[in-house]
Amino acid sequence: MEIINGLDFKIENSAVSLGKFDGFHRGHRLLLNRILEQKDMHATIFTFDGIWKGPQIYVEQEKRDLLQRLGVEREVLFPFREETKSMTPEAFIQEILVERMDAKLICVGEDFRFGCGRRGNVEMLDEYASKYGYELCVFPKICEDGEVISSTRIRRELAEGKIETANQLLGDPYFVSGEVVHGNALGRTIGMPTANLVPGSQKLLPVYGVYASRVEVDGKIYAGVTNVGVKPTVGASQANVETTLLHFDGDLYGKQMKVYFLYFLRPEQRFESLDALKAQMAYDKKRAEELL
Repeated sequence: MEIINGLDFKIENSAVSLGKFDGFHRGHRLLLNRILEQKDMHATIFTFDGIWKGPQIYVEQEKRDLLQRLGVEREVLFPFREETKSMTPEAFIQEILVERMDAKLICVGEDFRFGCGRRGNVEMLDEYASKYGYELCVFPKICEDGEVISSTRIRRELAEGKIETANQLLGDPYFVSGEVVHGNALGRTIGMPTANLVPGSQKLLPVYGVYASRVEVDGKIYAGVTNVGVKPTVGASQANVETTLLHFDGDLYGKQMKVYFLYFLRPEQRFESLDALKAQMAYDKKRAEELL
């Protein structure tokens, strides 16, 4: 997938979906599916670089992995800075969507806003469609259980440990990815070796606790038990994602790993002894095997 970052670009014959796309939930997938249907156009995602100030459901590399898997050809990361924030909606349509992107199809959500002061909206995009010769598709919000599917709602579900609901809203299991790093080797000491990921500060983690998971590494899938948190029993302080792979024996250090969260088993807790921790981990493993 081609990544375009900055203002100096020119592409042709694009089917474009515009938005912030924090989580690529089921509402976003409607936009993606529409541009992917256009076999005679280049499926392109347009989003804003630098707009996020806090943790994201999926960090940039994770988003790219998702987009590439779905078949998107290009991602345009439009710089969100003073120079671009002052651009009028009319200039954005003409200079960016038409002249730089050669947009033939534009797909947005019904509440999409753009341009200086957020003055641009779907009505303005529709107004200019005939002048510039593009087709506009506007998608309404979709609901699940009487509530709109949104990144805000998914964040709330993750914070409450409702991982199954979050996954249903996303359309795919929530995941964390990264390189396996060395931990404190406690798991190996008690006979349950773990693979450790340390997500950056930009990654939104679910509520601290233990999850039944599936793990992808070297193109293979394994069942797992994943702890998210700071391991209070051993006095750690940095949040990490620590996974025991079931029915696996091998060295994972330095490998890229993706952990899919499927079921919430229990909150993180402090144990009085390593023996108590080991017993609980064995029980967690048994429950995960039953669920998976």
